[in-house]
Formats: sequence, structure tokens, C-alpha cells
Amino acid sequence: MEGPHRRPWRFSGQWTLRRSWWKWGSSRTGRGQPRRSRAGWRPMPEKTDRRIDSSNRVLLVLIIVLAAFAVSGLYLWSRMEVPAPTPSDGAESPPSLAPLLSPAEPLPVMMFFPSGGVMASESVSVERQYDSQSQAREAVAALLTSPRSWQAPLLKNLRLSALYLDTSGTAYVDLVPASKDRDFRGSVRDELLAVYAIVNTLTPNFEEVKQVHLLIEGREAETLAGHIDLSEFFRARPDLARQ
Repeated sequence: MEGPHRRPWRFSGQWTLRRSWWKWGSSRTGRGQPRRSRAGWRPMPEKTDRRIDSSNRVLLVLIIVLAAFAVSGLYLWSRMEVPAPTPSDGAESPPSLAPLLSPAEPLPVMMFFPSGGVMASESVSVERQYDSQSQAREAVAALLTSPRSWQAPLLKNLRLSALYLDTSGTAYVDLVPASKDRDFRGSVRDELLAVYAIVNTLTPNFEEVKQVHLLIEGREAETLAGHIDLSEFFRARPDLARQ
């Protein structure tokens, strides 16, 4: 109806104001993250997120440091030397190890020298060696260079070139002249005592030596001074020693 009698307009419905929930959250946070009402949850603030990230980093660093300490401790423990067990009271070291434990300790050897037509014995200390062959070589070398051998007509002109011990118990003794003149003159008794001075020095002192074969300058020799056959294998003659 038009004119002054027009019925005034009334709002008969319910006015609703709709705003985008997403936009409403965006306007408050400025990050485009949704928010709920006070009764609901809200997104975690940025400061709280940073504090959690920092805590995680600290925890990770602590784990790495502890792991490094553990690895270092295991390495140091593995490098520690285990102390050798001390022998109990009354326990003795095996006798076979004695030469190896103290190689510098001299070894007493009973040597035989010609003296007045017979053989005289004397204990002489020689340098200790690591095996029987080397020890026998050391003993014969000391015998031939002893001042007492210089008094014998034949021994004073002999020197040791080599000594070999085979598995059968034969010691091959290679002798050479001490001088170029090869002065091997002597009586039968002198030659006999010269040969058995070497044989009797080897056989009683070294149980591996059963017999001795003499060589001259690396070769088989018929004799030393023209009396004793050197092609034989000599065994000990204790009867030649002075009683």
C-alpha cells in the first residue's frame, strides 16, 4: 500500500551474520591457521613450537655426547694391557725356558785339554746360545782358543770353521789351520789327545751329540798328523781322562 498509510516495514526473520570461519581464524592469527571457540583447542603458538624444537636439539646433543663417551671408554678398555699372571708361591718356571729367559747368562761347559800325556778337565763358562747346535759350536770354538789348548802341539794350530748336528746325533766338525803354514806335526799321542779333546768336550755336555766326525777345510781327510784315521766316527773316551 502506498501513501501515508503504508505499513511500516518490519524485520520478520532472523538476521544472521555469517563470516568465514577460516577467515575469522586468519584475521586473528595472521597465519591462516584455524582456531576454535574457547571450549575447543587452538593451534600451538609459534614461541611454544620453538621451545620444543630447542629441547629436542639439546636432547639430541646429549645423546651424541654420551654415545661418544661410551665408545671412547670401550676403546680405552680394549687397549689396556692385561697383566701377566704371577706364579704362585713355590711354582717354578719350566726348565726348558731358562736359556730363553736369560740368554746372556754364561753356560758352564766341562772341557778337556791335553796335559802331560793325558786329558785334564776344566769347567769353562761360554756364552749361552738358543739351540744345541749353536751351543756346541760355541763350546768347540772356546776350546780351540783357550790358553790351555795353546800348550798342545796340534790344538794350538786348529780353529773351528763350522759345526753341524744332524738328526742321527752326529756332529760334523769342520777344522781349518790357524795359520798358513799348516803345521800339524805331532806324535801319535798328541794327535790322539787332540782328536779326543774335541770329542770328549762335545759328547758329555750335549746329549744330542752321540758321535763326532772331523773334517779339514770342509772336506773328508785321511788324517790330521799322519797317525789317526779321520774317516771314522768318534765316540767319547773317558778312559783318556786323568783319574
